[in-house]
Amino acid sequence: MTTRAMGFVGFHNSGKTTLVVRVAEQLRRLGHRVGIIKSSHHPFDLGPSKTSLGTSQDNSQKNSQDTSRLAATGCAVAGIDPRQTLLVRPEPLPILSAWSLLDADILLIEGGKGLGFLPRIILQRTEPGSTDDPKTLDSGLALAVWEAGGPSEVPVLTTVEAVTDLVLQRGFLLPALDCGACGRKDCRTLAQDIVAGLATPEDCRAMSEELSVRVNGVQLGMNPFVASIMASTIRGMLCQLKGYAPGTIDIHLESTSGGKS
Repeated sequence: MTTRAMGFVGFHNSGKTTLVVRVAEQLRRLGHRVGIIKSSHHPFDLGPSKTSLGTSQDNSQKNSQDTSRLAATGCAVAGIDPRQTLLVRPEPLPILSAWSLLDADILLIEGGKGLGFLPRIILQRTEPGSTDDPKTLDSGLALAVWEAGGPSEVPVLTTVEAVTDLVLQRGFLLPALDCGACGRKDCRTLAQDIVAGLATPEDCRAMSEELSVRVNGVQLGMNPFVASIMASTIRGMLCQLKGYAPGTIDIHLESTSGGKS
């Protein structure tokens, strides 16, 4: 099954976070497990790095400050409280690697104007005096514009319900391998063709079901040549085992890290 994913792209203070929150809440009401990734060119603020004794800080703010101090060491840091887990790594993960950690079936990405492997909804609002041009946000990947009018060929959505329906009906996620197996030069070109109605997500040969490898429920993209070698190797090894017979092969590997598999 194709992963349903949607980007929400706009400039600073365009309302991206507000819309993503509302769409995520609507999807959860419909029974979906939603993962959210925020893509930013700016460092995330975990709170002040220094704590002043004697102030009236609540425990939540104190935790944020302590986590910021720990992360400032350059080490990977995990913060765990009774409600949630916060993981801070000292290097950026690829979007698809982060996605495999989220245990969700729908992915919403806030930001990521340069991402070319999923469709997007454009938020065109700009700040007063800004020279930002909303036309640069399309890149042939826009399925819709939120509230304000956009390119004539792109529909305008004005309700969260309409955005939610679009995510469910037309959201997709390509593996960002740029392997060319689909006959196009890269995933961005295939994504543009899907948005334009000239292709479908099933045209991605790197997500073939002939050899499907999933990590935490997320299928990994694989160059077809590599997939063919792996499939042949696995079959060659298994055919030496007693009880082997030609057919569909299921292999399950539990996590070795001691965490939830």
